[in-house]
Amino acid sequence: MSKKIRDYLFIIFIVIFVIATIIVSVYASGYKLNLSWPLSFNRLLIKTGMLVIDTKPSGATVYLNNEIQSAFSLNPWKKNELTTATKVKNIIPGEYDLKLELDGYWAFQKKIKIQSNQTTFLENINLFKNNDALLIAESSRDSIALSPNDKYLYLNDGKKIITIKTGQEKKITIENSTDCSNNGEWLKTEDKLLINGLIIDPVGEKDIDYRQLIGKDASGWHYDESSDRLYFKASESLSYFDLNKKNITQIANGANYVSCEGRDDYLFLIESIDDKITLKKYSLKENRMDKIIDLPGVGQYQFVAGHEKFLTIYDEQNKTLYLINPDNDQENKTIHNIASWQWLDDKTLFYNNEWEIYSLDLEQNNNTLITRFGEKIEKIIWNEKNKYLIFSTEKSLNAIELEFGAITTILKTEQLFSPVLDKKNDILYFWGKTKNQEGIYKILLK
Repeated sequence: MSKKIRDYLFIIFIVIFVIATIIVSVYASGYKLNLSWPLSFNRLLIKTGMLVIDTKPSGATVYLNNEIQSAFSLNPWKKNELTTATKVKNIIPGEYDLKLELDGYWAFQKKIKIQSNQTTFLENINLFKNNDALLIAESSRDSIALSPNDKYLYLNDGKKIITIKTGQEKKITIENSTDCSNNGEWLKTEDKLLINGLIIDPVGEKDIDYRQLIGKDASGWHYDESSDRLYFKASESLSYFDLNKKNITQIANGANYVSCEGRDDYLFLIESIDDKITLKKYSLKENRMDKIIDLPGVGQYQFVAGHEKFLTIYDEQNKTLYLINPDNDQENKTIHNIASWQWLDDKTLFYNNEWEIYSLDLEQNNNTLITRFGEKIEKIIWNEKNKYLIFSTEKSLNAIELEFGAITTILKTEQLFSPVLDKKNDILYFWGKTKNQEGIYKILLK
């Protein structure tokens, strides 16, 4: 090889080395050549952004605008595909369609915006399993109540308890009644069910029938576990049975007592007299009744489990939720056109109407729209552990990531009703119909 050729090769090597060094240095500094057509010379070299992304579980492949993202490599024949948790570097600023795919899970999709010289964080994204629902018991359409320990399901219409682990069923026989206490209420501190004056042991023979002590004409049962008092109404009187002292005390008479809730030494009750409906506060110590507020005269009212500070009353007839602070009526809230609700914490309430889901900040008295959906929303469920919201329609089950606003449709079926969530194990139970098979189903979400 002549000296002239060697000199040419040396110069070419130096030029390639300089160009490569500049390219690597520019790339490492967060700049990138923007070769999109038509060329814009004032945007030919652009400061990029970065995406930091993580999922639960990890290992999901990252796509931007349907292109698999890979790590920078000097080897053009080797592609290091990025999987979560990861950083996607040197992204030209703009809007992108992000997709995350993991075998056995539904894809996560969301539009994102990458900004110059900034890092976009998308962390703790929940990925939901892509699996079929499993039939655990045949049943006609029924509403379900899950026990606090997540061991038992109670079917309100079928009047039976299902032990989830074994599939064992216990049939409950009660006298015909239109009383709402026939719906059944799980006790919070025991694996027992209160229904129409019966305390039911789900698997044993330790059922207790308080109607034998109180009388079979009693109705409107409510058990205050903090005081061991079993409230009931008979004719036009309201009384309670003290489970410790085994005696009955009459509280009030002369009205139709619609619903009641015990709190410490006070009893709150909704009474109806001559088409006038009033919420009242009764002191069990002082034997004194105080009026709190008047409620609209037309409605179907019921105390529901809710908040430590607020009394929570739902009017099923008018789809209205009342949040009543018995110590400060200036804080009272009324929410109209509400189908279901869930507490996020002491300050925030999630609720939905037929097509929209909102959050209510009680301190700021501010409503925020979370999402709109193209199907009628039946129920919402909040998972505090993994920070996601489940909502159901008549034919689908969906999850929404509040932080990212992304909706994942987990299940589509012929009919779906009354979902309940085992939040600890991310298992959802519901009544459903698929391929003409009706019954209670379960589906693993995570």
